[in-house]
This record gives sequence, structure tokens and C-alpha cells, in this order.
Amino acid sequence: MRRAILPAVLAALCAAPAMAGDDIRFTAAPGDPAAASVEAMVPAAKARIEGFFGQPFGEPLHVTLASDRAAFNAAFPAAWGMSQTECWMVGVGVADFLVLLSPADWAKEACEHDAADPVEAREILTHELVHMYHGQHNPTRDFTGADDIGWFVEGLAVLASGQLDAKRQAEAAQAIRDGAAPKSLATAWSGPHRYAVAGSLVQYVDETYGRATVVALLPAVTQADVLGKLGVTEPELLDRWKAWALKRAG
Repeated sequence: MRRAILPAVLAALCAAPAMAGDDIRFTAAPGDPAAASVEAMVPAAKARIEGFFGQPFGEPLHVTLASDRAAFNAAFPAAWGMSQTECWMVGVGVADFLVLLSPADWAKEACEHDAADPVEAREILTHELVHMYHGQHNPTRDFTGADDIGWFVEGLAVLASGQLDAKRQAEAAQAIRDGAAPKSLATAWSGPHRYAVAGSLVQYVDETYGRATVVALLPAVTQADVLGKLGVTEPELLDRWKAWALKRAG
């Protein structure tokens, strides 16, 4: 299970732990030039997420800044089968821990990310912290076995982190117009429009059913859990979302 990361793994990652607050433990390698800026982002990101959900995190936050790709890869338990990560992957968050590849290493060992953009780094950190919050309110704690609802897990992080900006909202509507909208919920978190589409889907749920319903969906593990709570079928949800997204886009 993803929750079973060993303390020794985190100890091997970084040798200089620091406390960012009583409920935040931030750890970074000595001399990491991005450490101070990333650490400073955590309290504000935490506050944003707690404001979105209306409730605090249920457990302390353990945030580790991995100095390079090798250290980032080492944070993934063997049970995940991810000894090597893709270049676009720079963060992972589950109930028990969050590991972020240091933005200072992005230019060398990451792709599709701009280390010079502080907004991007902040939104990625917040995105992963949403996964941590979600994991703390989900029986799996790390979404193992919840691949069926990847659209909700990721779309929620996109929405709550602020990544669903006007550009991505327009992208979701354009994907619908171009016939590139997902034909099933299982495929909503895939392809070049996955951030826009998944985020828009969750935004539709949020604005149509209310924030309380979104919070009530945090324990969901299967598509049936989500659809049952919403009282719709999969085709109904997709069709209603598309009509809503197009109307919202104008």
C-alpha cells in the first residue's frame, strides 16, 4: 500500500528537517536553493485548502523537498512499481506524505514545468496538498484501487489548487466543441486536455450540487460511489457537464 512508506526512505532523502509550524514538518536537503521559497508556500497553501473544504487537515503535514530525480524516485515505495518516474512528474501527495522535486532541479531533470514561474510551483505544491487532504479523508489513504475515479481525484486537486484558470476552462469547452471530450469518466483523466477536462468536471459537480456534496464525495473509491451520491448515470453526468461547460463558456 502507498501508505506504507518507510521512515528510513524520508531520512535518506533529506538530512535537514525543519518545522514550518506545529502541524507542518518540512524537510529539505542542506543548501537546496529552493527550500526557503517552497517552505514559505506551505502555510498559505494549507490555508487555501482548508478554506475550500471548510475543515482543517485531520493530521500533520509531512512535506519533503527532493533535491534531484534520484531522491524523488526513492520516495516511491517499491509496492507502487515506480522506481523511475516520468520527467513531467514533479510531485506526489498522499495522506501520509508529500514529496516535491525541488524547482531548483526542474530545468535539469523535469519537463513541462517552468521553475522560473513561482505561480506554477505554488499551484503544483497546492495540488499535491489537496491529494494529501483528500487521502486523509479517503479509506484508501493513497488512492490505491481508486483508479476508476482518477477524474475526480485529479480534477478536485486541479480545482481546489487554483489550476483551473480561465484558460483551462476555455480549453475544456473547446475540447467539447472539437469532439475531444471523454466518452467515459474512466478516460477523463487522460490525453492533452486532462487537467482542463477533469477540473471542469469537478467544477460542474461543485457548482451544481454544492460544496457539501464535493466534501461528501471525499471517501468515494469507485465510480458507483460517486454516481450514487450524485444520483445520475455516467452518460447523464457527462452530457450535463458538456452542456454546462459550453453554456458557461458562452
